[in-house]
Amino acid sequence: MSAPSIRHAVPDLAVSVVLFHSPMEQLRALIESLIKAVNEAALQSVELICVDHSGDGEYAKRCHALCAAYSDAAALHIRLLVPDANGGYGAGHNRAMTEVDSRYHLILNPDVELATDAVALALGVLAARENIVLLAPTGFSPSGKPEFLAKAYPSVWVLGLRAFAPRWLQRRCSRSLARYEMRDQSHDGPIRPIPLASGCCMWVRRAAFDQVAGFDQAYFLYFEDYDLSLKMAEQGAIMEHQDIHIIHHGGDASRKGLRHVLWFIMGAARFFRRWGWRWFG
Repeated sequence: MSAPSIRHAVPDLAVSVVLFHSPMEQLRALIESLIKAVNEAALQSVELICVDHSGDGEYAKRCHALCAAYSDAAALHIRLLVPDANGGYGAGHNRAMTEVDSRYHLILNPDVELATDAVALALGVLAARENIVLLAPTGFSPSGKPEFLAKAYPSVWVLGLRAFAPRWLQRRCSRSLARYEMRDQSHDGPIRPIPLASGCCMWVRRAAFDQVAGFDQAYFLYFEDYDLSLKMAEQGAIMEHQDIHIIHHGGDASRKGLRHVLWFIMGAARFFRRWGWRWFG
């Protein structure tokens, strides 16, 4: 008789971060916040996969040194991947997920810091509500202002208004922006359904993520998170939790240079071609 196969338990959580010349201090702050959150959740072992898309050997060395500085963290184990080519944000996270398995996966930007209780709260909600396939936090700027990460389905008008319009025009069209940022909708409780979640921080149920084949790698940067949200919605509920908090240091594609503007426009066009054009609203 052959010996029975040994089945290893799947960890509760794994995490991935995609880097592109991201400031070391932001990455350090993310790692330290993640260590505190993992310890607060009493998790025994969590793998963090950092994917460096910089294509810069010196930057990769600095990333490796920073990750190695946390080798004594008991519950968080950090690995750095340096792919030969930069396939984009979604491709980086998809690549990271080929290295780990878990019940839930936390997708992060390097410019995010987690509240100490964020992981414990998120895992508790996902365990209690099996219909949730994607869980989003509530975001704040470093100064404490709300970030309004959850979004309604966009129109071409509102995307252009938010990304490129002068402040005076944004003020005149504040109602359109409020609807897009879901500021016109009140919370009936700590959790609410949302159409679109921000890729800067999202907890996904790994089985559902794999079912939809992860991020669409045809997007390079921008709108791959919206596309994933709508694909995941076909598998279950997309929710935002008011008590799960992060600090987000990023945003504002129009002020990052021409390349980001082009990636934004290309991503938006691909998104609308797949899910349907909406010009105004």
